Amino acid sequence: MVSSQLKGWVYLLITVFFFSTIEVVTKPFAGVFDPLQITFLRFFFGGLVLLIFLLISGKMKTYKLTVKSLVLMGLIGSLNSVLSMSLLQLSVKFSNASTAAILISANPIFVVILASLILKEKITLRKVVSMAVGALGIIIILMSNSSGDSTLGLLYGVLATISFALYTVLVKKYVKEIPSIIFVTFSFLLSSIIFYIVLLIFKIPVFTFEIESFNVIWMLAYISIFVTGIAYITFFKAFEVLDASKGSFSYLLKPVISMIMAYLFLNEIPNNMKLIGTVFIILSVAIIALKGKKNKI
Repeated sequence: MVSSQLKGWVYLLITVFFFSTIEVVTKPFAGVFDPLQITFLRFFFGGLVLLIFLLISGKMKTYKLTVKSLVLMGLIGSLNSVLSMSLLQLSVKFSNASTAAILISANPIFVVILASLILKEKITLRKVVSMAVGALGIIIILMSNSSGDSTLGLLYGVLATISFALYTVLVKKYVKEIPSIIFVTFSFLLSSIIFYIVLLIFKIPVFTFEIESFNVIWMLAYISIFVTGIAYITFFKAFEVLDASKGSFSYLLKPVISMIMAYLFLNEIPNNMKLIGTVFIILSVAIIALKGKKNKI
């Protein structure tokens, strides 16, 4: 039992690292891509990479696709890619990369509420305290921002957070019925079909940039293979052994990692309030992760 829990946390740390880079990696291309365009390409190519892996590994032989499972994967996948991640890219466009990362990291606050309603998970005192400390840290960090952020960017970030929290809970509810690698692969590909229709409706072209540019190719490859492929596999693996609200609290580490990367690569310099906020966030993760020997989460 201990080993499975430890494995779950390792999977989450891998996920959090890759998830923490998406805002920093895509921010320099905000003027090159439409937010919906870059999100579509990210999930479409990520899905293709995973499909190739599925076919080579032979894992498709272990599960029989049904109409019900395809509809389920398409709808839940669209909640993530079409809605939540598009809103995140809009937040990146209209605010600092670190701010967008901070906002999406607040999803555990909503996960606790939604998991209690949908999954009937118990809200314990430990979870409430961790949630409160983490929320305080995020509030402090948000209050420290001034230049580079906009009200619209903050609004998009909050909406992305709520929709991603719902996605997290629904994944926990239904992923038991479908192997994680199959779920993530087909949810990406099926949601890409819906996404493409959305692009057509809003008259957003798929390609409006020089694809031969090395920087563009590197960015698309990274966010497709690592951020959208590998990270989502470890995401599902983690939630196979961790409950939704407990596991999602580790995402409060995301703003810390993103802030460091934004400083190193985008020259977004954190002030004292941001640094104080990160201390609260780390503390909130410690509260939920460091389980007492006699206490049950």
